[in-house]
Amino acid sequence: MSIPTAGEGPSLREARALWLMWAIVAALVWITYARLPASDFYNVTGTGFGAGAARVLVLLGWPISLAAPALLAPAADRLLSSPHTPAARRAVIGGSAASVVLCMTIAWPGVITQSNLDAKPSNLLAACGVGIAAALTAVALRRTGPGPRMAVGICDRVAIALLAVMGVAALPWIFANVGVYVGDVPVLSQVFMSKKILPEPGHPHLHAVHLGNHEGLDGWLLAATALGLRRALPTMRATGLRTMLACYLPVLLVYGVMVAANDFWHEQLVKRGTTSRMLPDVITPGLTSGWAMLLAAAALLYFTAFRVRAETRQTPPVVRS
Repeated sequence: MSIPTAGEGPSLREARALWLMWAIVAALVWITYARLPASDFYNVTGTGFGAGAARVLVLLGWPISLAAPALLAPAADRLLSSPHTPAARRAVIGGSAASVVLCMTIAWPGVITQSNLDAKPSNLLAACGVGIAAALTAVALRRTGPGPRMAVGICDRVAIALLAVMGVAALPWIFANVGVYVGDVPVLSQVFMSKKILPEPGHPHLHAVHLGNHEGLDGWLLAATALGLRRALPTMRATGLRTMLACYLPVLLVYGVMVAANDFWHEQLVKRGTTSRMLPDVITPGLTSGWAMLLAAAALLYFTAFRVRAETRQTPPVVRS
């Protein structure tokens, strides 16, 4: 495969794979919440096909609406760097802006609440934003192709190692997402808590790791999204879009890692009685010490791993096929 010209834009191979990852997770959530009773889950009601669909609607709001703007950015840049008419350019820019604004509605108070994870009409706004982002990515893939297959560098190997470690910690959530307690799996049942009953107010029969979707798994997937899209940054044009994505990805990465770490710490250490100290809760943005730590770590990552030098647009090595 030849090295792309500047007009061809960034690779969309990573974005395509990440969209597929989120689609698989959404499908598993739909199936699991449709086939099992609501009592097996946490703060949801109903069962059957409609209940599964409602849970996917909530999932589109959080966390997928946080990933969608980042996934959209390389596709928008690829479309805008290809030959197009003024009307097409306006459509891409307008659609991208609408997608981001709609995804941002997830931050509105009451749209997502931990105490009630049933779907609400307001969840449709963020879901529409995700849909527009996915549609624009599909258009970019169809009209311009996926772009170059980039070589794996040292930073990529570090990212793979980090995700592998997080993947081991995520095993209880992965099994829970398909409706299985990790405590029913030989060997793993000796490592992870899951089936022990630890009642909470309003949940007298709550297991240590309830079945269904977990924020810890969502955090891992957000971290994977940030690390995967980092590979597209050097091939994007030196525009404000690249700068915004380079600033957003480290925030998304640290946010995902901290959300996953908090959930693992609570379920596997606090509930086990190893410690009573909790990690900072950063799910909801706020003027907290946790968010101060998050932003400081993200700023450090931006300057050390995500910033692309402004003088020239780089073309990383590609794997020839």
